[in-house]
Amino acid sequence: MDYINQIICGDCLEVMKEIPDKSVDMVFTSPSFKEKDIKGDYWKEYDKWFSEMNRICKKVVIIIHSVTKLNYLMKKYPPKRLMIWGKGYSQCTYRFNPILLYQMSDDYKINKYIWCDVFGIQSIQSKKKEHKYQDPLILYKSIIKMFRDCEIILDPFIGSGTTAIACKELNRKYIGIEISPEYCEIARRRISAIPELLFK
Repeated sequence: MDYINQIICGDCLEVMKEIPDKSVDMVFTSPSFKEKDIKGDYWKEYDKWFSEMNRICKKVVIIIHSVTKLNYLMKKYPPKRLMIWGKGYSQCTYRFNPILLYQMSDDYKINKYIWCDVFGIQSIQSKKKEHKYQDPLILYKSIIKMFRDCEIILDPFIGSGTTAIACKELNRKYIGIEISPEYCEIARRRISAIPELLFK
């Protein structure tokens, strides 16, 4: 099915099963960090997500996750490269998030595209959030635009649409999946609000 430049409302595992092998250039996502947000065993579900992402993607998988799970992630799902999002002193929380990068093959060597490993970008405060785990647009744009020739980008946990907005502003194509109908509508509204003149 053609999901290009769409927000699909549904369970990401079910939707990803419909996407052919090696049909997207990049997976860029920030999945749920907390066990309470996931039905069933968290790591069993993560195994399924990770497997599908690796099947679908042909160049690079990028996952923003939680420092509280970093040790397990590094052991069970060792990345090719690790980057850091440093949040500064904007809130009483953990001060950074790990960004795990997985190279899909030697045909696309991610190390030659990476010019920065640490991003000092303030997190979004709660009053400005449209999603409880919403991340800054500038963070997503800064990372995505490093990777040339990644034209189709999948986010299986699109939330309020930040990945899609970053893609649109960078003239990339996106596929977004979100299980919440409410957040799907928020994402579509945010994307449609971007002036088309930016892309001509």
